[in-house]
Amino acid sequence: MRKRILLVSLSVTIIGILLFTLLISDIFYRDIVRQANEQLKIYAGFFDPEELAFDEPSALAFSQRLGGARVTFMDAQATILADSFGDLSEQSRGDREEVVSALLDGEGFAVRRSATVGQSMMYYCVRLSQPVNVGGALAENCLLRIGIESSSQTGVFIDALPTMAWFLLLDILCCLIFAWIATNAVLRPVELLTKEVALSGGRPVSSRYAELQPLVKMMNDMTAEIAEKVAHVEEERRMEKLILDSMEHGIVIFRDPNDVILINKTASTLLGCDPNEPIDLFASDHEIADILTAGEAASVYRKIEGRDYNFRFTFRPDSCVLLITDVTESMAAMRSKNDFIANVTHEMNTPLTSIKGFAELIETGAAPPERVQGMARTIIKQSDRLANLIRSIINFSAIDSDELPDYEVNVSELIAELIGSFEPKLRKKNIALQMDIEQGVVVLSRRERLVEILNNLITNGIRYNKDGGRLEISLTGGARPELTVRDTGIGLSEEDKERIFDRFYTVDKSHNGGGGGFGLGLAIVKKLCRRAGWELSVESTLGEGTAFSIRFCPKPEK
Repeated sequence: MRKRILLVSLSVTIIGILLFTLLISDIFYRDIVRQANEQLKIYAGFFDPEELAFDEPSALAFSQRLGGARVTFMDAQATILADSFGDLSEQSRGDREEVVSALLDGEGFAVRRSATVGQSMMYYCVRLSQPVNVGGALAENCLLRIGIESSSQTGVFIDALPTMAWFLLLDILCCLIFAWIATNAVLRPVELLTKEVALSGGRPVSSRYAELQPLVKMMNDMTAEIAEKVAHVEEERRMEKLILDSMEHGIVIFRDPNDVILINKTASTLLGCDPNEPIDLFASDHEIADILTAGEAASVYRKIEGRDYNFRFTFRPDSCVLLITDVTESMAAMRSKNDFIANVTHEMNTPLTSIKGFAELIETGAAPPERVQGMARTIIKQSDRLANLIRSIINFSAIDSDELPDYEVNVSELIAELIGSFEPKLRKKNIALQMDIEQGVVVLSRRERLVEILNNLITNGIRYNKDGGRLEISLTGGARPELTVRDTGIGLSEEDKERIFDRFYTVDKSHNGGGGGFGLGLAIVKKLCRRAGWELSVESTLGEGTAFSIRFCPKPEK
């Protein structure tokens, strides 16, 4: 407060002194200009056209007579005929302020900086009413200009600075005395109270001055309120940080890539940067950089460590918000949906086209009698294919709603019962079947679920096997029974391995109806295994074959 009082008093008095000096300087300068104008008019009255001609010697003589003032003779067009400051003949001064006024009104006065002399000058220019001698001939309306050196308004102010400096020194001394008196007489109790508040550590304070009691009460109330608000804010910040760091979505609030306001733990991990550090991705990724430059809401998709993420940018007047969402599952679902639409559409369209075509031929009687029976078989075959497709879709959807209880199923006997139905398909492709089944292997499940799993795995082992290949089925018991179906077929690529259990995904993209499935078999197997808690795995080498293994849960103790 002591410094503030001193600074305020100094500022007020210094500004007053400066304004006063400027005012006095302006008044003094105006008086100088007025006196110079009158003096120049008197100088102009000394010129006698009959005595002096408009030539260089006369200009010099008249200048000496006027004490060294600048004298310029010009004709009626403001062209210089002679100048006492140098040979400026044939130059025009028609654009000068005083000359323009003299040509229009008969006389003119101006204060300006002269480009010829290089300093501030006061000029008075008058149009002579009497003819003058110019080169031996009389000329009318000639111009006489007289100029004298002049101090500028700034120069007058600078001349006053030494006097003003003495006033400033006296002002500083007076302000110091005033500040000392004010602080000791008035502010000392306030300083003592402030120090007590600072050292109180949040405890109530008191003062022996009655005038300060309202202030003491207000401080105590404010201290208690501030302590309560600080505790509340700290709790809110702790909760906000806990919530932000617990979110699976990444959140970044920033002004620019180098000025990050907030970033939660998820975003920090994904972007590879720590809080209070610039985000390199925003500068290195050209598409993101273009979004930040455009300043319009937009989304981009990026793959980080094998997972798909959506980067959603939303702009505010003073900041930008980035929301990072893991869309791996939704992207996979979208791909599965697209595969399903492409697969099922074709699978349904092909048999429907055949059924419709043959049915129309039979209806119109255009089909030869000997081919009607074959057409009917084709219609039945394609109808069965449509029915199988619909059944697969229904089976897949029904798994989630199946709440029937489990019971013990003898897998060894079930495989023996089912394998006979596959013999025609095995003979058709000349596939050798090799079985290594341990007897008495029992798992807790339901018969229809295991039938679905076995049918799908064995069907795939035949469908994607090579002619003359081998199909191996093994079942072992023990603490954790394990089923393995191995073929020597076409095998799987790395891409197929990642998506083989996706819904409606098929390795065979031909959709010719001759051997390709609907892409639901392995998805059903995976769904059933996951529901039962069984471990499903696949091993495959492209061109050599594939092996699917299921490790069942341990048999419950009775």
